Amino acid sequence: MSDYHQLKMYSFLHQSICWSFPFDTICFSYEELPAKMHDSLWLISLEPYEKKQANSAYSLSIAIIENKVLTQGFVYDNLSNNFYYAEKGRGAFLNGQPLCRDELMRLREAEIRMDSSFLRREQPLNPSYQRVRMAELPTALEICTVAEGNTDIFMTMNQTPYEFAAASLIAKEAGVEVMTLEGQELRWNKASSVWCGVV
Repeated sequence: MSDYHQLKMYSFLHQSICWSFPFDTICFSYEELPAKMHDSLWLISLEPYEKKQANSAYSLSIAIIENKVLTQGFVYDNLSNNFYYAEKGRGAFLNGQPLCRDELMRLREAEIRMDSSFLRREQPLNPSYQRVRMAELPTALEICTVAEGNTDIFMTMNQTPYEFAAASLIAKEAGVEVMTLEGQELRWNKASSVWCGVV
């Protein structure tokens, strides 16, 4: 997706949201989080990604914060036409169907996807790393693949709330553990490492 099309999409989203929710604060991924928190805050990110035989693949991520609490998360993948949604305390959904991961597994059985900073190029070819793959999707979609059950663990570093906030709520509501790599609570309002999984 070109910068022009990305800005056009941001403009469309801004107009649409402001028309329906004129008193909410709308923030896009190229903006800093506001110093003062308002009653309702929207964090919106549009992340292009590369995929073979696809010209304009992107994920759209929207997190809604009310009274400093992350209450709703939306992630849309235009390539697969998958729409992930969660509301705090009311579950997570993929295209209207409930998402639930209630299993636990051993680490040696888990399918793991990692940020490239964790891996050397030769590792994915080594048999001892046969269940470890390099992350290829935007962070929001990688987290959603754990909620969906296509991956069991996802790890990454230095992510902004725009990248993980909405998807982290979807994962939590689907029964997935979400935290920082240090084992701390993942906060929607600060940049952080991200670990999510069912191990």
